Parts: sequence; C-alpha cells; structure tokens
Amino acid sequence: MYSEYDYENYYEPSEVDQLVDEFKDKCREFLLPNIKEEINSLNKENSELKTKNEEYRKRENEINSKERDLKYKEENLKREVEREFYQSNIGDTLKDLIEKSEVWFAENRGFTQEKCSLCNNERKLVAKFKNGKTTTTDCECKTLKYTYVPESAELNFIKFAKKDNRYQSDRNFYISKSYSPSKDYYDRNDYSYNEFSLCQVVEKFCDTIKELHETKRYGTKIGFTTKNECQKYCDWLNEQNEEKRNVAKSSK
Repeated sequence: MYSEYDYENYYEPSEVDQLVDEFKDKCREFLLPNIKEEINSLNKENSELKTKNEEYRKRENEINSKERDLKYKEENLKREVEREFYQSNIGDTLKDLIEKSEVWFAENRGFTQEKCSLCNNERKLVAKFKNGKTTTTDCECKTLKYTYVPESAELNFIKFAKKDNRYQSDRNFYISKSYSPSKDYYDRNDYSYNEFSLCQVVEKFCDTIKELHETKRYGTKIGFTTKNECQKYCDWLNEQNEEKRNVAKSSK
C-alpha cells in the first residue's frame, strides 16, 4: 500500500515544472510592467479622445448655431431686399405709367379737300348736252383725302397680377395696361374702337420704329409719349402712302 508520504512525494514538482514556473515568473516580471504601461497609455489616449470629442461636439454645436443664425439673417435680409425691390420698382413703374397716361398714335383721318374752280357749290360737275339734258357727278375735290395725323389715347386701367408659378416662394408679377382713344376722338368721329391696342409705347421716332411698324400685328398702334414724335411718324407714313399713289398712277 502507498502511504501518504509516498503520495506527496509522487506529486512533488519535477525540474521541468520548476523551470516552467520560473519561466512564468520571468514572463510576469517582464510583461506585467509593459501591460500596465500599455493600459495606462490607452487610458490616457482614451481620455484625450474623450476631451477632443467633447471639443468637437462643442465646436459642431457652435457651427450649427452660427449656421442657424446666418440662415435667419439671410431670410430676413432676403425679405427686406424683396420688400424694398418691389416697393421701389412698383413705385417707379407707377410713376412711369402715370407720366405716360396720355400717349399719341397715328390715325388715318379723312380731310375735305380744297374746293376747285370746276365744280358748283355742292362740289358737283354739271355737264349740259345739246339735246337739253344735263348730267351731274361728284367732283374729285369732294373726295376725302386721308392723311395720318396724331391722335391722343388715354390710359384706361392698370392691372397688377401674380404670374402663375408652381413654386410658391416665387413672387413674379406682371403689369397689363389698356389705352383707348380720347373722348374728343369718339365725339368727333361718332364711333369707338372695339379692339384698340398699342403694341408698344416709345419716346422717339427712329429707324427702329420703322422696323417695328413693318412687323406689328394688324390693327395695333404704336404709341408715342409726345405729339411731336408722333407727328414725325405720321409724316413718314404719309410719305410712304404718297410714293405708293405715285407708283399706282404711273402704272396706269
């Protein structure tokens, strides 16, 4: 039988075990300080990262706050600029329209010609034949001579409207205005324009207006801000018509 002494002696560490234990102790002595140092370094780095992270978060909050503040100021500035823009432009537009409330356009009006010496008081030519019969006919001087002259037109109304747009933030406005010949013109001619329209209101008569005249829609008029410039336009139209009449006469 084995005694207790023998059992203890049987499990007594061998030389190999002792070497292993010594190796373990050496490893502990060598590794433990390094591990501690690494842990301390990691803790320190973690602390620094936390500090930087807090700084970054604080900086981010400051930037976000500044962005919100700048956006608020931008929106206020935009509203203020828009308000001043529309007020100033509408004011200038109204001033311009009021100044142009009376315009002049060329009207082809018929005038009675000077009576010639060949016709009677009724501007009729009377021919008597040998058989006693007489024949009467209207004299050419009775025919109205049509000449372009300046006529005034008055502003009827000004209409402001918001232009349709799918973007609600857009504030696009347009202005439409309507003119009609003056009351004096209606009284003198005893009829009215049903579709009187000015294609454009201009200040001076020039070559550009001649081009505009050739391209304007039928029935539309060119408005002038002064009677004098409109008269120049009328003179040009009369010259054009006179040239056409001369060409027609020469071709007969």
